[in-house]
Amino acid sequence: MNYEQDTFKCLVMRRIMACGLVASLFLMSLMFSACERIQQVVAPGEHPMVSPDDGGEVIKIGMIWTSPLPGTTVPGVQLAVSQLNAAGGIKGMPIELILKDDMNDTQRSVELVQELIAEGIVGLIGPDWARHAMSVGPIAQQNELPMVTAYPTNPKVTEAGDFVFLSALTDAYQAKLLAKFATETLGAKTAALLTEKRNEPGEAYSAGLSRFFTENFTALGGTVVVQQFYVPGDTDFTAQLTAINEAAPDVVFIPGFVAEVAPAIQQGKETLGITATFIGGDGWDHPDLIAKGGAAVEDTYFVSQFWALPITELTTEDAKQFVAAYNEMFGMNPKLGAAMAYDAFMILAQAIQRAETLTGPKIRDQLAATMNYSGAMELSSYDENRHPIKSGVINIIKNGQIQLHQVIAP
Repeated sequence: MNYEQDTFKCLVMRRIMACGLVASLFLMSLMFSACERIQQVVAPGEHPMVSPDDGGEVIKIGMIWTSPLPGTTVPGVQLAVSQLNAAGGIKGMPIELILKDDMNDTQRSVELVQELIAEGIVGLIGPDWARHAMSVGPIAQQNELPMVTAYPTNPKVTEAGDFVFLSALTDAYQAKLLAKFATETLGAKTAALLTEKRNEPGEAYSAGLSRFFTENFTALGGTVVVQQFYVPGDTDFTAQLTAINEAAPDVVFIPGFVAEVAPAIQQGKETLGITATFIGGDGWDHPDLIAKGGAAVEDTYFVSQFWALPITELTTEDAKQFVAAYNEMFGMNPKLGAAMAYDAFMILAQAIQRAETLTGPKIRDQLAATMNYSGAMELSSYDENRHPIKSGVINIIKNGQIQLHQVIAP
């Protein structure tokens, strides 16, 4: 890490974690009933808290997010903004965060990024979903607007050009990790896939993970014995699971989201008696998986980007400080989306801080030069496709809780 980046990060963290004094309310959470509990933890020092309301120049950063899900990216960014403004902003100027909800509409995402560009933002966080990000990316590229996505994992997002960056593990990396885990740790030689099918342009999350898993699993000597499909909103998976049960795989890979994953696992185990180990991607990473899946999700595994509990087991001091600060501000532990969005914003903010001027190309160059970032998670660098080389985890559901099974360093 270069000196300026290290100084910038340390300055922020000193202001946030020292002394524990509570300042005034900063922003009202858009998603949580705990919004009344939002606080800032600041310490006195040579850099007083700055606010967009103070007048003068501000640094405008836009964020396109989706309600109601993933639902936790906004608080993660709000924490980052409050910390940075408490520490003096960026280049001595306060950050003005401009939030736009695309309401899960791709065309609206396109319209919103155009609005944000007209409002003079110097960088963009989001959109939350890959299908929206792939539509917004070309516009950001055309306008030389640095864009860092928080939640998307589809590697195609960055194909728009060199102004578009991911901060999350890509689907390809996740699938490679899962295939290796299935073969080496679980000893699996055969796998079945239950994939979400969407009638949309481009390759959606579930389809991409399925393809990458198949490529990596077969390269490691495994065989995919059957692949079945469902559509979002399905509740009865009997036909698909019957076909999977007849194929007798060692593992069943369901790269989907909780609404369908939980009942599918329940039906597979409790109704059909499937004994194969169920595994999944980071779409599983939500407390509702346990609430909706019950005992059926015990001893299942999924790959994820971040794991918050217990805080003493976190691998870095920065991660522990992130969790503590999030708890202080929102009165709860951070979910995956919050950690991802926090890091995306901090990575962008550090690039802006290092940039010679507040111009797109200069900020873009500093994003590409990011090295050894440490926040909620660690990111060692970006590859040539602007995909992060970063840490990941394998989680297990055990005793009704999400527990860490294995950490994979970058």
